[in-house]
Amino acid sequence: MTATMYVVLAVVVLVFIILMKTAIVVPQQSAFVVETLGRFSRTLQAGFHILFPFVERVAYRHTLKEEAMD
Repeated sequence: MTATMYVVLAVVVLVFIILMKTAIVVPQQSAFVVETLGRFSRTLQAGFHILFPFVERVAYRHTLKEEAMD
């Protein structure tokens, strides 16, 4: 393989990683807490959401399911 093939492969892997950090699917009975640059931004409910990669991140994944107590 030539050097250009390695560069193209590296770019494809980088784009794939950025896309994986951008698209978030929150499952039913869950809520995700989003931080923007380390500060609380919002809470995501169930569904498909888009985040800004490397700026926003999911800080906490909270389950909304009931827990039985004895």
